[in-house]
Amino acid sequence: MNHPPGNSPACLAPGQLKEQEKRRVRQQELRERYKDVLPELCGGLLEIGCGHGHWLTAYAEQHPEQFCVGVDLINRRIQKSTTKADKRALHNIRFIKAEAIEWLEVVPDGIGIDRVMVLFPDPWPKKRHHRRRLIQAEFLELLAGKMAPAGQLFFRTDHEPYFDWAREVIHEHPQWKLDSEFHWPLEQSTYFQEIMGAHQSLCATVVPLA
Repeated sequence: MNHPPGNSPACLAPGQLKEQEKRRVRQQELRERYKDVLPELCGGLLEIGCGHGHWLTAYAEQHPEQFCVGVDLINRRIQKSTTKADKRALHNIRFIKAEAIEWLEVVPDGIGIDRVMVLFPDPWPKKRHHRRRLIQAEFLELLAGKMAPAGQLFFRTDHEPYFDWAREVIHEHPQWKLDSEFHWPLEQSTYFQEIMGAHQSLCATVVPLA
């Protein structure tokens, strides 16, 4: 097994080794449980942090030709989202309980995701917590390897400092280009959007490395 620099077993404390093993087991379970879902992501849409599934179920209903996957870490949200999809008898959508990075690492490189949605993620407003924000250079690099040519990342937040952060991080990343003009895939009110009020949005297109 390959390990990132500084994360080889010899460099880790016993507690870190235990957490690494738990992560490996979780990811193996995800691969086995969703082995039928992974191939469907080719040309599909992925929502990271799908919440209660309002936006994704509406999108899947209007785009029956495209497979949609929603990921969230909170079990109750996944249950509510799945119930929404079942009531609408949608066969082109799945909701998965997983941590975003752990799930993306399970997705095969080059799978060809067409669109990725990140709607109202936790802004982690305190400076000491900025490292916990989803939009980071490492996340963008990982995501770029899963995208289709000209695949797009859509981001929306009500937190202006996080919007500025995300725009700057994406602007500086060599594998992404901010789109000055773009069409939002679907304007659909969501639970979080209703309680957040004003928001800002951006879109970026993946850029193949030379």
